[in-house]
Amino acid sequence: MKKLENIPKTNIFEVPEGYFDKLPLQIQARVATENPAPQQQPWLRYSLRYALPMLVFALAAIFVFRPKVDKVEKILASVSTEELVAYLESNALSTDELLDSYDFDDASAEAIEQEVYFSFDFDTDDVNELQDLEL
Repeated sequence: MKKLENIPKTNIFEVPEGYFDKLPLQIQARVATENPAPQQQPWLRYSLRYALPMLVFALAAIFVFRPKVDKVEKILASVSTEELVAYLESNALSTDELLDSYDFDDASAEAIEQEVYFSFDFDTDDVNELQDLEL
C-alpha cells in the first residue's frame, strides 16, 4: 500500500490567472443587462383588492334593503274596492281612525279629491233628487 508521504502534493484546484480580478466586472455586466421585471401599479392592485368587494357589498345591500313599497302597491291594486270596503266594515274601523292612521301629503290628498269628485257621472237631475231626499 502507498504511504501518504509518497502521494505528490499538487494543488488540483487551480484558478485561471486574473479570474478574481475579472469576476466583479463580469457579474456587474450580467446584472446590468438583465431587464428588471415590470412592476404593477400599486393603485390598481389595491383598487381590485378593496374596491371590488365593496362594490359587490354595496350592490347586495341595495338589493336586500330596498323599499318594498312596489310590492305592497301591487297587492293593493289587485284587491277590488268592494273587498276593501267589506274588510274595513268587518274590522269595525271608523273612518276617523282610518284617516288618523294615514299621513296624507298634498299630492295624494288632491288625487283622492279628484277621484271622489270627478269619478261619478251625475247629471244635474240626479243631484237635485239627492238634495230633495236629504231635505
